Amino acid sequence: MGSGRTRKLIQSVSELKNVDYSGEPELRDMYHRLVDGREQFAEILEKNFKAVMQISSLDLTMQHETDKIIEISHNVAKAAEVIFGTNGDHSEVEGSNSLEQLTNTIIRVSEETEEVHQKIGEGQEELTSIRDLSSQAIEVSKEMRRDMDELLNVINNMNEVIAGIDSISMQTNLLSLNASIEAARAGQAGRGFAVVADEIRGLAEQTQKLTGDMGEFVESIKSASQKSAGSTTSTIDALGTMTQKIGNVWELNDENQKHVSKVSESVTSLAAVSEEISSTMAEMENQLKNSTDFMREIGNELMEATRPVVEIEGTLDAAVKQMGKMSKDSFFHLENREFCKYVQNAIVAHRNWIGNLEKMVQERVIVPLQLDSSKCGFGHFYYSITPDIPEIRQIWDNLGEKHKKFHEFGRDAIQALFDEDYKRAELICREAKEYSGELISDLEKMIQMADD
Repeated sequence: MGSGRTRKLIQSVSELKNVDYSGEPELRDMYHRLVDGREQFAEILEKNFKAVMQISSLDLTMQHETDKIIEISHNVAKAAEVIFGTNGDHSEVEGSNSLEQLTNTIIRVSEETEEVHQKIGEGQEELTSIRDLSSQAIEVSKEMRRDMDELLNVINNMNEVIAGIDSISMQTNLLSLNASIEAARAGQAGRGFAVVADEIRGLAEQTQKLTGDMGEFVESIKSASQKSAGSTTSTIDALGTMTQKIGNVWELNDENQKHVSKVSESVTSLAAVSEEISSTMAEMENQLKNSTDFMREIGNELMEATRPVVEIEGTLDAAVKQMGKMSKDSFFHLENREFCKYVQNAIVAHRNWIGNLEKMVQERVIVPLQLDSSKCGFGHFYYSITPDIPEIRQIWDNLGEKHKKFHEFGRDAIQALFDEDYKRAELICREAKEYSGELISDLEKMIQMADD
């Protein structure tokens, strides 16, 4: 009776079911620790999704700002060519206008360089937060691994108990056999004792069968626990690699921030020199050339700095996908309420994306907009998690192409703005808004199905 109850309780622990564990304090404590670990896993998964979305946003912003710096360096070079052109036949008025334009350009460069400096500073804070989060995730994963090891120890102890019970049942079987022989010798007087001996032998054989079944069951639990422990070890290794790369990017970002600060100071100084251009034309020409080259170098350095960010994004995305695979295990299964929360966040991110597209088209100013469907708020989640509800799965499988097509509207709208075809940009924006209604409808249907 006790063995059957223990078996049921172990099954409940393996499935994280909240049942009455009274009388089994070790299993009760193990259950609560595993539940806590499951909750921490869900929290880490949510934070990792947030981190990978933030790093994707940081990469997009750095790419956009890098392009702006390079474009500014080209504009400064063109302005310098207008002022110090090889024709040499510019009138004094033309020269004055060119110098005024140049001064305004330099001031704008100074303002935008300061903006880039602030963006990099914000990115540095995000990287610090992600680095701390990675360290926390490693500690939680190690604690979960220790819990798994302790569960394996409990299972090993149970195997020893089962082996002991099996040994006792074998001895009981031998004793009942000897008793049957003695009863047979006793003849009529031992007949009743022979019946008892047969019953005892039957109970011993049944006990051996039950201990054999329980041994196989415990071994299956042990195998599943070992697989979960292996997955946890892989997660710890991946998070360790990610933390190391984040540290490398943090150092590069800090160095770039210092460089951009120097650029800002250089451009500010250059603006003051341009106001006295009449007496310092030669010096100003050298300053412009040096500053243009310097900004071009900074742009190239920022381009190089984005590469580790892309690698970190890939590492984070791989870690999220690995945790998504782990969620198929009963220990880490994604609850419907958690799934609904992610989908609801995707709806919010989707509407924000549409809002940014509308604002960009209305103001005719290109801003950072995620065009890669695999790197947006919903994309990271979509390619990491697979729902196990059949009705939701039908909608889910069709969302990939729809979502990809939706992001193509943004690419077409930006191209139209580059071409200064504002009517076409507005038309594309309206089409994107109408098409987004279908996607939001699909997302809301999945939430409703999961709630039911």
